[in-house]
Amino acid sequence: MFLDLVQRRNPDLIRAAVTLHQKGVIPANTYVIDLDTVMENARAITAATEETGVQTYFMSKHFNRNPIVSAAIVQAGFPGIVAVDVQCAKAQWRYGNPVKHVGHLVQIPKHEIPHVLEMHPEVWTIYSLENAKLLSDAAEAMGMVQDILLRVRAPEDIIYPNEEGGIWEADLVEAAKTISTYPGVRIVGTVTFPGTLVSETKGGQATINASTAVRAANTLRDMGFPIRQINLPGASSAAMLPVVKAAGGTHAEPGHGIFGTTPWHLLADLPERPAMVYVNEISHTFENKAYCFGGGFYACDTPANRGDDHPYRLSRSWDPHAFVGSDPATIFDKKLRADVGSFFGRTLNATDYYGSLFMPEKNVVSGETAVFGFRAQAFTMRTNVAVIRQVSGAPRLVGLFDRANNLLDEKGYPVADSETLVRRLIKEEIGER
Repeated sequence: MFLDLVQRRNPDLIRAAVTLHQKGVIPANTYVIDLDTVMENARAITAATEETGVQTYFMSKHFNRNPIVSAAIVQAGFPGIVAVDVQCAKAQWRYGNPVKHVGHLVQIPKHEIPHVLEMHPEVWTIYSLENAKLLSDAAEAMGMVQDILLRVRAPEDIIYPNEEGGIWEADLVEAAKTISTYPGVRIVGTVTFPGTLVSETKGGQATINASTAVRAANTLRDMGFPIRQINLPGASSAAMLPVVKAAGGTHAEPGHGIFGTTPWHLLADLPERPAMVYVNEISHTFENKAYCFGGGFYACDTPANRGDDHPYRLSRSWDPHAFVGSDPATIFDKKLRADVGSFFGRTLNATDYYGSLFMPEKNVVSGETAVFGFRAQAFTMRTNVAVIRQVSGAPRLVGLFDRANNLLDEKGYPVADSETLVRRLIKEEIGER
């Protein structure tokens, strides 16, 4: 869905990806990140933060929590990361990147709570009284008081599958009274998701969830709680921050916004440009299809697959393609449509051993580069991440990482003392933090 956008707004990234793959610098099945563009995008969001007063944490799961990219975003002005789960918190803390928000969208397992408290997050999202009590007990034992956000739900709120949870608005007053008796936690705000989404006709819009979060915050404020955060993440970007402010929010959490790949970026040229592509290699051909190696395909066909009556559905079809070739000068000459029935989890055999491309002219050969542009969730996949710079000149590899964020050598094996080397790369590429 985003391939045409990358071609139009950052074509050098595609050319650089082909160049580096054909030289053997980056392997097949790799997400390639344009670090310079990421930093430009992050600075654009930081500028919007200064203009609106809406504060931001950034989400790193879609680029597999890469430590160099995360450090660059912090250097561009972000205070730190929202960790979607405990693994995300650990991955960032491992390399010294500040963890500011935990527990949203995934609560922290009870035996992991003390370690995450050692990271000193700014806020911690709580879904229930039980979660609050577990956190309070751990914090009290450590001589701490942890500031928390309550995820508050109303029956009409938009909730994605497997993201259910929270305190019902009707139960909020009694729940807050109970939590106030827990000495290790302090209620300082509310959070929801999605707080904002994109309408094809109106652009960025606050959702009904945002109203719930604001009402809940006002209720808590009237009860005497020191409310200082109403967090409304969802398709967050520089353009979305004024929407958050108008809705009554104080915080947002850009993820795809930093990479220029929110649905709004499909509808308008926002300040952020696309900064990531998925690079693969043609393995073989068979009959009318060309097959490329699997491992990194992701079934993110929303928002084009939300149902005809969904207010945030985009009318354009989810129709992924890839540019295929061996020469960066001609890579845009051959664009092949993906067979979505063969991968992206559309079949009962959801393991993406291969992805396939329709090959009507049978003009594809093994070893050619295939470059895709879709919204990634790299933390869910068995793929590499390559961080590159200078895509418009002589592109160079900053670092190649495996799914555990270990730095890899030229053969694809983790290097000894990866943490030390990565911290050195951060200092060299990003500067002191």
